[in-house]
Amino acid sequence: MKQRGTQHLLRFLGVQVLLAAVAALGATSAMASGHAQSQAAAPIKTTSAHILVTPKGKTLYVFAADPKGKSTCSGECAKFWPPRLVPSGRTVPAKLPGVPGTFGTITRTDGTREPTYDGAPLYTFLEDKKAGDMIGQGLLASGGYWWVVVAAGK
Repeated sequence: MKQRGTQHLLRFLGVQVLLAAVAALGATSAMASGHAQSQAAAPIKTTSAHILVTPKGKTLYVFAADPKGKSTCSGECAKFWPPRLVPSGRTVPAKLPGVPGTFGTITRTDGTREPTYDGAPLYTFLEDKKAGDMIGQGLLASGGYWWVVVAAGK
C-alpha cells in the first residue's frame, strides 16, 4: 500500500520523495528569486539534502490525496498539518535557482493562499518541533500519505 502511494505521488508531482528520514540535514540556504528577495523574505528554502523547508527550517510536506492545484486538508486535518500560507501582498516566484519544478499558489476555501510545488499544496506538521524534524514522513493520516518534499533534479 505504501509503495502504491509513493508511485502515485511520483506521477502526480514529478519529483522525488524521501522514503526514509534523513538523519542530518546540513545548513539551509535561502532561495532568492529573480526579484532580489532577501533571505529573510524568502517564503521557501531548501536544505543541502534538497528538502523544501520554511525559512525557519520546518520541513514541508505534500498530501498524496490532494488533487493537483487543490487542498483537501482543512478543519481537523489542518490542525495537525498546517498549510504553509502566503501573506497578503506577497508573491511566490515560479522558478527558484537550483530547484527543479515550478512554484505557485492556490486559494484555499477560507480565502487564504497556499504555496504549491508542481501543483501540490505545501504543509508543515504539528509534531515537527524543531528545524530538521521529519516526523510526518510517510504517515497515513486524514485519508492519504504525507511526504517530505525533495526537490532533487538531475
